[in-house]
Amino acid sequence: MNSDATAIRLAAKLTQLTSAGKIVWLDAGQLGPWGEGPGQAFKADVEDGSFAQIAEVPVPRSLITSYYFGVLEGNREVFEVFAEGLPAEPTTEQRELWRTLKGLYLTARDNAQGTRQKIEKFEQLLERRLA
Repeated sequence: MNSDATAIRLAAKLTQLTSAGKIVWLDAGQLGPWGEGPGQAFKADVEDGSFAQIAEVPVPRSLITSYYFGVLEGNREVFEVFAEGLPAEPTTEQRELWRTLKGLYLTARDNAQGTRQKIEKFEQLLERRLA
């Protein structure tokens, strides 16, 4: 099993399900530690005790960010992958993995924080002011 390819497929499907409103993400707090500090994580209950987890992991003293993605059954991790923000000579698959996990992280974060609803409400406030 190619872990990177599997993670890309799973993350793409989770992003689609989240965008369609079929999966809800919750703030899972700080996860890790990796390097010198933990990363902000989000967790989604997929079904019957199966969870997906995504975390953004900032690299200390830099602008580089890495991403962790895992699948859990209960509290047991059954799959994990880590996409480095700046690997030496990244392959095409490593670049795609990083982009895909970043996209999933942003989708999960927005879902957990209700960003879409907040922006729609804000836009309605602006439209009322324009009227």
